[in-house]
Amino acid sequence: MIRKRAATIVSVQALAAPGHFVLTFDDPETARDARPGHFIAVGATTPANPGSSILRKPFSIFTVDPEAGLCTILFSVYGPTTRTMAHYEPGDTLDFLGPLGGRVFDADPHAPSVHHVMVGGGYGVPPLNFLAKTLKAANPSARVTLIYGARSANLLVGEEGLREAGVEIIACTDDGSLGVKGRVTDGLLSLVGGNIAVYTCGSTPMMRAVAELCIAHCKPCQVSMETPMPCGIGICVGCVLQKADGSFSRTCTDGPVYPAAEVTWQ
Repeated sequence: MIRKRAATIVSVQALAAPGHFVLTFDDPETARDARPGHFIAVGATTPANPGSSILRKPFSIFTVDPEAGLCTILFSVYGPTTRTMAHYEPGDTLDFLGPLGGRVFDADPHAPSVHHVMVGGGYGVPPLNFLAKTLKAANPSARVTLIYGARSANLLVGEEGLREAGVEIIACTDDGSLGVKGRVTDGLLSLVGGNIAVYTCGSTPMMRAVAELCIAHCKPCQVSMETPMPCGIGICVGCVLQKADGSFSRTCTDGPVYPAAEVTWQ
């Protein structure tokens, strides 16, 4: 069921990475119902700037705390919606639809001998963080690794709480300032010989490279598409994705998660 929510904002925390924030909001139903890969569609306005958001913007759910009824989203400031969100204060209202998404990540925490590998970059890391923690909570002995990348170490975001959960982390930076010098596919190459299942989210070129590497090595890969979703509920048809079989799919309601082999990469 599509639900319009008006949640109380608990905090907006600036991260070390320039222009990046984690927004925490109080919504027990979303915290209870959200699954890794779900997103919310935010309409951000303030009394001083009521027209700051004409269309809603999608944001992957980053973390949930069902006991406290809290959820978070991680965002970077790049337009009017996120500029407004960065100036929210505790007690303000977050207007959103959610949780949204017709198909989320499908991962079996008890699959024998499977190494679950998350591959993300920038704004693509949040749903992978959610997935990694969910897998470890369901099966503490599951082997879970996050490979995440950025241009330099100061731009790496989204790994919060993963080491404490027992997740292995491999950082990749273009300039070599932390971890592997190179792209996330360079980090993934060292693992493709094993029994891995890959889950990825981030920029389209990055996901395409990850998907092609997995397909070449016959490894299962799920991609969470970052297609623009103006409405988030399947009405505007602004997020249509062409599939490999020639059919078309609405990312917001049929996805956002797809098997990598289903996607026609543009």
